[in-house]
Amino acid sequence: MCGIAGFIDANHLLAEPAALLSAMGDAMATRGPDGEGVFRDEALGVGLVHRRLAIFDTSEQGAQPMTSTSGRFTVVFNGAIYNFPELREELESIGHAFRGHSDTEVMLASFEAWGIRQALPRFNGMFAFAVLDQVERTLTLVRDRIGQKPLRFLASHDRLAFATDLQALGRLPSSFAPGMNEIDPISLDWYLANGTVPWPRSIRPGVEQVPPGGLVEYPLDGGTLNREAWWKPDMDAGHGGNSETATLEELQSALDSAVARRLRSDRPAGIFLSGGLDSRLIAGLAAQHDPDIPAFTLALPGPFDESREASAIARSLGLTHHVIRVDEAELLETIQNLHEACDEPFADSSLLATVLLARSVRKDIVVALGGDGGDELFGGYRRHLAAFRGPGMTSRVGRLCTRIPRALSGRMRLGRLSLAEAARRAAVSAGPDMDYFDLRSTQGDAAHLHASPMNIEEARRWLDQRRSAPPPWDADIQRQPDARNMMLADLRTYLPDDPLVKIDRGTMSVALETRSPFLDRDVVSAALRTPTNRLFDGQGGRAPIRAILKRLNLPTRVRKRGFAVPLASWLRGPLRSWAEDLILDDPGDPLDQVQLEETWRAFLRGRHDHATCMWTVVSWRAWLRSQSGQA
Repeated sequence: MCGIAGFIDANHLLAEPAALLSAMGDAMATRGPDGEGVFRDEALGVGLVHRRLAIFDTSEQGAQPMTSTSGRFTVVFNGAIYNFPELREELESIGHAFRGHSDTEVMLASFEAWGIRQALPRFNGMFAFAVLDQVERTLTLVRDRIGQKPLRFLASHDRLAFATDLQALGRLPSSFAPGMNEIDPISLDWYLANGTVPWPRSIRPGVEQVPPGGLVEYPLDGGTLNREAWWKPDMDAGHGGNSETATLEELQSALDSAVARRLRSDRPAGIFLSGGLDSRLIAGLAAQHDPDIPAFTLALPGPFDESREASAIARSLGLTHHVIRVDEAELLETIQNLHEACDEPFADSSLLATVLLARSVRKDIVVALGGDGGDELFGGYRRHLAAFRGPGMTSRVGRLCTRIPRALSGRMRLGRLSLAEAARRAAVSAGPDMDYFDLRSTQGDAAHLHASPMNIEEARRWLDQRRSAPPPWDADIQRQPDARNMMLADLRTYLPDDPLVKIDRGTMSVALETRSPFLDRDVVSAALRTPTNRLFDGQGGRAPIRAILKRLNLPTRVRKRGFAVPLASWLRGPLRSWAEDLILDDPGDPLDQVQLEETWRAFLRGRHDHATCMWTVVSWRAWLRSQSGQA
């Protein structure tokens, strides 16, 4: 787990490339505290930098950038290839020799043996990497199947730059990366509507995210930038397509192997254990492989304390259990600095719990296993269950759209609607062709504060662009809002846009690597091949998870509380002064300041529930202020 960055400067426009690489590396220091490495090829104008969090082979043999034995490939890699011991054995059987014991060296040998595109399906892990091919004269950017690790880039005909996050790209001179000091208005619309900027967009104009399962190839000698999808989910398997369905035994075996692979580490590992189903299953499987692995639970004040349930699970498994307690003062101090963990504005307030937990456990462990992905793969959200149980869901979702509360009660300008309202009406007017993503993407309640609202026709085009931009990433997702398609949409959009951003930014802010067995290559395949009707039972979704828990003699009933920040009471109370300063101090951003202040006053009077709206704006303004005049 690391930070990576680099550039291709074909016309040698950069005055001090070595200093620039160092500055880009410094911007990612929290991701890689164990060392920095640089690669330069002056003739090609290529520069690569790597900030290292050493997990596999902590010696210098595992340092990056790393070049293959033939000298053809040079890689900077963020993530982990969990099945690298098996791949190493296979490569040794066909004549490859290894100097060290890292997954990075196995990755390079795989490129030598099979080529980049042919090697990718063999990798079982989470990764984002850039690989320079001296023979084909290309630089290729790749992101893992689900999008667990971030990777951003900007490109033109004679230059390219990439990085794990925007902070590193922000070190580029404006002559090389124009727009890095500006705000992309469409991405801001999306952020205000959803609280996060969805792939492939970025808050900075001209910067893209490499999509989950995506590959971007840049030819060093000029030519067209090639974008392609090296992986897509099987859209037909769970619908009863031609793929062979997965049995419960196959799914349990895949999960057990996924946990075992993620316990491989040369640094101390532990488990994030809540009171929910997903993490208790991971803990139950992990305890069979490593009975001494510690478990960690965050105990928050008030109704969100799940430590009693988690402690009972840990005791039944014989695990050492650490309960981390925080008081309200620490919560309030931390929440005011959440934006420091994010390279883009991000308004999911549950990031608070992730940061608190990661910060507390980092002194004991460097690797943590968690339960992320279980809801998206096994029907864990209430909307999945509602769609599974309810016939005629398309029309029902359409009617539901009309009942979503408007973020702003009051006057709408004649002929021009707010973005949220126009998009909502466009979704409803789409009738039977409306898909579930329309519902999820138009619930945002801060979008009306953008100073450039859209009319209905513009909103329709906006929705169409998000469905298909850029092709071919999501062209295959079907448009019917049944349970399976909701899950596929969540897997491809919500999961990488929100929960995985929260996990990556929150844990890597303290250099903690988090691993998700549910997002294992073989587990994802088995989950997609599990028929939809086997995902639900009388207790709701995630029926296979409950069935496996029964086999492990673990309880299947939970009182999962989750963590919902009491935004309304905090913003009206202890956070008011801080929030009000951000809201009333107009930085000249694209928000409608007059409407924003009216909404804030209405919120303070308690007339409307604008807490989420206000938090979205406060998060935006806090992030914007942290950019120190860059925006």
